[in-house]
Amino acid sequence: MLKSKFFVASAAVSLAAMASAANAGTRVPNDMSQCRAGAGGSAALVQVVGFRDSNGRVRVQSYRGDDSWLERGQWLHRVDIPVRPRNRNMTVCLPLPGPGTYGIAVRHDSNGNNRSDRRDGGGFSNNPDISFPFNLEPDVDEVRFRAGSGVTRVRIVLNYMQGTSIEPIG
Repeated sequence: MLKSKFFVASAAVSLAAMASAANAGTRVPNDMSQCRAGAGGSAALVQVVGFRDSNGRVRVQSYRGDDSWLERGQWLHRVDIPVRPRNRNMTVCLPLPGPGTYGIAVRHDSNGNNRSDRRDGGGFSNNPDISFPFNLEPDVDEVRFRAGSGVTRVRIVLNYMQGTSIEPIG
């Protein structure tokens, strides 16, 4: 059974629109100063690569690297910004509560309608394989990474529906 956070709508992979829940995390701006050396605290410098187009919005969310992974309202921090890729890539700074294990989910809402559809894309930390219809939501063990104090670099490759497969734009 699929978790409610990630699903295929019209056979597309994308993070489902997540309504605010009472225990949801914090929406934060893409404050790159938090990812500079010596900024203090913990943060993930997330390089999102392989945008199909320059339309819509990108949402980057952090989760604890435990059983709360992709559970409704359990995200820690969210950056939701217009897509403005340079060479099909964007960089986002996502604060983390401190050293620990985390997972990151990314959604490219290509038409900006805040709903999942065929042109939308998505990806996860550690870039696990995503397949239709069997592995749309990777297990926390596939996405979990260790963050220390300071900045942890994370590279996430976006996947889009291409025919009957889900893969990066090549």
